[in-house]
Amino acid sequence: INICLIIFIFDVCFIQESDYFTPQGEFRVDKAGSPTLLNCLMYKMSYYRFGEMQLDFRTPPGFDRTRNAEIGNKDIRLKHLEEAFTSEHWLVRIYRVKKQENRQALDHKLRNVAAKQKYTSKKTAKRKRGYVKNKLVLKKGKKLNKKSV
Repeated sequence: INICLIIFIFDVCFIQESDYFTPQGEFRVDKAGSPTLLNCLMYKMSYYRFGEMQLDFRTPPGFDRTRNAEIGNKDIRLKHLEEAFTSEHWLVRIYRVKKQENRQALDHKLRNVAAKQKYTSKKTAKRKRGYVKNKLVLKKGKKLNKKSV
């Protein structure tokens, strides 16, 4: 997954691209990478369980052959997501949200809701017309002629 491209696309609206680069201006996924990148959800979803993989006996576990570097954050834990599918070469990864009982419980406090004041109608037996609450008052004026404009 090209994380750098996704960060570049979202730089306009949501996130700052410069936060994901090192002070030297490099985009690195190893231990020298920026803390913002190593802790973002996109990085965690891309490299989840990748630190357990050793593809070759000459490389350490979690070695990214595309970037020629060992990933910086190998021990990734996901609280609210679980892996549903990963393709053979890790190009496609699908996650699902865990069920409610697996999530951390939130304390729900009782809300105090103020009771609405009862609305009473202004109608009487003599006046059958209705009453509009918060009615705007229109100021009448003269209509302009086309010739005077």
